[in-house]
Amino acid sequence: MKLIYMAGKGGVGKSVCSAATGIWTSDRGLDTLAFSMDPAHSLSDIFDIELGSQPKLIRDHLYAYEPDLAEEARGFYRRYKNIFTALFGLFEVEVKPEDFANMPGVSELIFMDKLNDIFVEKKYDYVIIDSAPTAMVLPLLQLPSITTGFVTRVLGMRNKWIGILNLLEKGFGDSILTEIRTMRVKAENMRNALLDPKTASITVVTIPEKAAVEESRRLIETVESHGVHVSALVINHVIRECDCRFCQQKMASQTSYIQDLKSRYQEKQITILPDYGAEVKGDRLNQVAEDLYGKGQMDTVNF
Repeated sequence: MKLIYMAGKGGVGKSVCSAATGIWTSDRGLDTLAFSMDPAHSLSDIFDIELGSQPKLIRDHLYAYEPDLAEEARGFYRRYKNIFTALFGLFEVEVKPEDFANMPGVSELIFMDKLNDIFVEKKYDYVIIDSAPTAMVLPLLQLPSITTGFVTRVLGMRNKWIGILNLLEKGFGDSILTEIRTMRVKAENMRNALLDPKTASITVVTIPEKAAVEESRRLIETVESHGVHVSALVINHVIRECDCRFCQQKMASQTSYIQDLKSRYQEKQITILPDYGAEVKGDRLNQVAEDLYGKGQMDTVNF
């Protein structure tokens, strides 16, 4: 199984690139899952088809999946109930499972847990991950230490405390440690997958504007400082040739940012996507797939 992460600032076209990549791989007979890790799901709109809370076959070899965060949060809460019971009880806070999804950082844990299940199952040849802005990869890289470090420090998980917790309820302390170990193993599993270039690749999607370019630069530096290589960069919404004054000015501004990106990231594959002049969804994704991969801009060896 190969994982392809589409990462970048919000609004730059990650979901479109994810959907188009899924079309390209599935058209080559490779079983593919387009998986949304963004709580603000866009794949349904882009594929122009209603997606449920389970992977749905939308064309030959292509499935799409937008996990229902509230539904997944209830399952996640039940799976690690003892951890959260102890953690929230420590601060005398009552948290209902239906409210759990709205807590800061919880969505990252839930999506990591779900992605691990998909990765372990190995049902698909490719999983195309439509990441949340700026990058779900960063929480995935940090989760192994967070899952144990934070919880153990807060709860004071030492051998003597396990006995006390077990006195409160038979097996309570042991079950907490078991859940922590399970969460950590899953987090380490996904982190190791990210660190393996044969398993995972990261494509950063951006547009040739200052805010997006600067955020992409910071994203690449941060991800690569963790030992994960960003293999490709997609520069989206590039103005086509036009004689009008507005477009000429826009092109001049975009050209300077494109040249800067090409100069800065010479070792990466850089793909230019045009501004298509209309909303890209449904059948129009075939053109994006062709522009991404069919014209030789992106490496298709692994496909």
